[in-house]
Amino acid sequence: MSDQSSGGGFFVTLATFLIAITLSQFPLGGSLQWFRPDFTLLVLFFWLIWAPSRVGLVYAFFIGLLLDLTRGSVLGLGAFSLTLVAFIAQLLHSRLRVFPMLQQSFVLMLLVGLNQLIYFWMQSLVGNSADTLLFLIPALSSALVWPAVFITLRRLARSLDLN
Repeated sequence: MSDQSSGGGFFVTLATFLIAITLSQFPLGGSLQWFRPDFTLLVLFFWLIWAPSRVGLVYAFFIGLLLDLTRGSVLGLGAFSLTLVAFIAQLLHSRLRVFPMLQQSFVLMLLVGLNQLIYFWMQSLVGNSADTLLFLIPALSSALVWPAVFITLRRLARSLDLN
């Protein structure tokens, strides 16, 4: 692979993360905000199983920091939770690549749920506690949206020869 395609791959993956962060910050009215999939984690999950040599723990940490900045939360909370989930996904990488879409969705639902639990648990440690378990709903909506995200990003990655 040439240096030019490697640099282009960096910008493409970064652009997909920026689009995901933008989608995660797009305003939704009322109770619809609870049903928003965790687009950032969906994109991270895709790149971790599609191109694990390109996206790893350091990428997850810095994307988590960027997510913390856009959320206005305590710096490092999202970075820690995304890095931990990315570590688990990397451990399961060889299995996740061969899982059918339904099994990938189930594993993704568990990982998003874990991410949400860690994030909201750490938020409660700094004094911002949630009174309800509605924060776990994005795990289900992320699992439902996963096939569309996977197919879209796979087409992009294949068209640009990003492995």
